Formats: sequence, C-alpha cells, structure tokens
Amino acid sequence: MTLLKILRNAENFTRFTTPSHSQKSPFLWELKDYYMLDYSENVGFDNLHCPTGEILMAQGRAGDIYGTQKTFFLTNGSTSGILAVMLAALKKGDKILAARNCHKAVYNGAVLTDARVDWLMPNENTEWGIYGEISPKELENVLKMNNYKMFIMVSPTYEGVNSDIEAIAKICRQYKTLLFVDEAHGALYNFSSLFPKTAIKQGADFSVNSLHKNAGSPNPCALLHLSKGISDDWRDKLQNALNLITTTSPPYPMLACIEANISYLNSKKGAHEIERLFEEIERLDRKLTKIGWEFLKDINHDTTKMLIKKDGINPKKLSDLLYEKFKIEDEMTGQRALLFLTGVGTTGNKFSDLKRALRKVKLEEETLPEVAFQPFPFVKLSPGEAARHGYTYVDKKDALLKLSYETVIPYPPCTPILYPGEAIQEWHLDYLKDDVGVLKK
Repeated sequence: MTLLKILRNAENFTRFTTPSHSQKSPFLWELKDYYMLDYSENVGFDNLHCPTGEILMAQGRAGDIYGTQKTFFLTNGSTSGILAVMLAALKKGDKILAARNCHKAVYNGAVLTDARVDWLMPNENTEWGIYGEISPKELENVLKMNNYKMFIMVSPTYEGVNSDIEAIAKICRQYKTLLFVDEAHGALYNFSSLFPKTAIKQGADFSVNSLHKNAGSPNPCALLHLSKGISDDWRDKLQNALNLITTTSPPYPMLACIEANISYLNSKKGAHEIERLFEEIERLDRKLTKIGWEFLKDINHDTTKMLIKKDGINPKKLSDLLYEKFKIEDEMTGQRALLFLTGVGTTGNKFSDLKRALRKVKLEEETLPEVAFQPFPFVKLSPGEAARHGYTYVDKKDALLKLSYETVIPYPPCTPILYPGEAIQEWHLDYLKDDVGVLKK
C-alpha cells in the first residue's frame, strides 16, 4: 500500500488527535485539499523516526530505484540531509575540506559538530561569471598534504556545472576521505541518460537531492542517499542523526508526495516529460541564438539550468526589464548572465513567454565591469569558535582585516561571501554597503 492510500483511508475514523483541524481548513479554503490529507502519527501510520511499515517499504523501493544502500525521505529539504551526514560523521575537532561554493548548510553543520573547515576554491569561468567544476588534480594536491575526515562539494552547481565525480571519488578513496556530494539540483539525473550519472553511481559515499527544485515536488521535499560501497552501520548512524533534527510531527502529505514523485520519474510518463523538457530547451536555444542571445553550452553543463546572455547587455538591467515589463522572473542575476531554472512542470507556454520577451527586449549595449570572484578566505576561527564569540559593530572604513561576526550570503544561490571568524578583506569592503559586525578581541 502506498503512503497516499493510507492517507485516503484514514478519513474513515473520528479522531481526537493532533492536528486538531479535523482535516478541514478553518481559515484557508484554498488549501482544503492539503488539509484533507494532513494527519499525524495515528494508529496504522508508520513513524519516520523509526520506520517499520509503509515508510520503510517506500524508502526501500526508492533505494532500489536509485541503486543505493539506503534512501531517506527528507521533509526539511536537502539542508537536513547535509546536517545529518555531518552529525553522523564528525566529532569535535575533526577536519573537513569543503568547496567554497557549497550551500551554507555545510557551514551550519560545522557549527553544530564543532568541526574545522578548510576551503577549496572551484575553477572560475570569467566568460560567464560563474564558478566552474572542482579540479581533481587540485583536490589531490590538497589531500596529499592534509588529513581530512570528509570532502564536501556541490555538483551540479546552482548554475548547472558538473564535476568529474568519478575521478574525485577515486582520489578520496585513495586518501581515505569520505565523499559527500550536494546533488540537490541533480534530482532528475537518475532518470535519463541525457544527464550525467548520479553522484552515488560515480562513487560518492553520500548525496542529497532536492525533489522540490526541479523534479516536481512542493517545497521542501528531498532525499538523502547512502552508497552501497560504505559499511551498513551508516544506516543507523544517519537515522539517529536525522532524528536529532527532524520534527516528531513530520508532514505526511509531503512523505506521500516524495514517494509518488519518485514513482512518476521512474515511469514512462516521467521519462517522456524529461525528454519534452530537453526538446523545449533546444527549441528555445535555436530561436534565440538566431537573434544574438547566447546559451551556456559545455560538456559539463546541465542545460536545464538555462544561462542566457548577450554581449554588452547588463544582466541586472535585463532582469529588471523582464520583471517589470514582461512579468518574467529569473532565478538568479549573475555578473554576465541570467539563470532560468527549468524542470518537471515547466510548460511550453513559459518557454514561449520567455522567447517573446527576449525578442522584444531593447537595451543599450554597455561596457560591463570585470568579473570579480571572492578572494581565498583568511580563516582565523573555526565555525564553532566564531559562533560562541562576542561581537561589536564598526564603521566599514575600520573593518579591514578584522574578523567578521556576520554571515554574508547572497540568496540565491545561498553560497558564502564571508563567514564568521574570517578576516574582512578589501574585496569584501567593496562588496558590502553597510557597517559590519566584527568579533571582539
């Protein structure tokens, strides 16, 4: 029996249990269908913290589909999967290496575990103003000189850049370093040969997928994957870690949606939808290329993350114009291009709207400033040490080389510019507009 069938059968009982709304919306009629399926841990329902019934079987079916030792359902996004892996793997003082373009959840995990973090900078793509892939050679050079418990990286990146996980996994195994890949934006990779192989199939020990980003689920449905190549005691370690950070009242409609989403992606209908998505993107690419727009095309790039630019066109002005005149919102405005995210549910009409708008756009060409990537961070305190430190505010002009107390993270993509315990450099002062909080001596 699926989780959705359990929810539908539950209406045959009169319940004096939480939630008290009796599966009816007392004040928000628009969400009545959600309320109808919103139950708690009632008799006959499985428990996400210690699954023995339908949730266990649903996760088992997911593991078979993804080729994992264990796949966990997450109702608090990939963030909870990142935190759980770090809580399960790390103890106070452990050293990890992390790509600097990782999601802020990695830093938060370091605060919770009191681990020490060294950063690895990805390659830079100045033409498009984005970070590129992780260099396996550079990673190996770092691992040769240091002992790390884990390497954490993101692939695909927010902008769709994929790294050579197979080569990276081989290097990590050689140096006995666990490999954790934040694959949040690669939730479709398991279901089409048009994408790269998943991180798990390329040798990663752990990975996460965000089904809500581009696979069709509502916020914040996600998955945590455990590789078959790692010892089976990690199943209990991860479950225990998830129990530390997961509510005891998980939303059952979301669990049912996760199960249904995986079944859909694994079906002929799901495969057809992914094929249609690629066809729509290729069609848009052909039309817009003829009138001077450029799409990022690279062997390592996931084209469902559409990066679009035109020489001399200011991305910020383009974004504002699309929003104000055409009611089109891009996912992220970069230094050289706009990012338009697509996925399951991106209709042909949306592609047509974007095509019409970009055909009508009229902006004067201008000389754009040089692409500026953040400098290598000067880390003086571990995340845990910085979190427990006192602070004060100073004028921006007095902040040079002082240690930041505040986190500076543009959203999207939720990757860092400056973390607590790092020295404020000239680049940061140019970037920041206001006075800043710094750590007391």
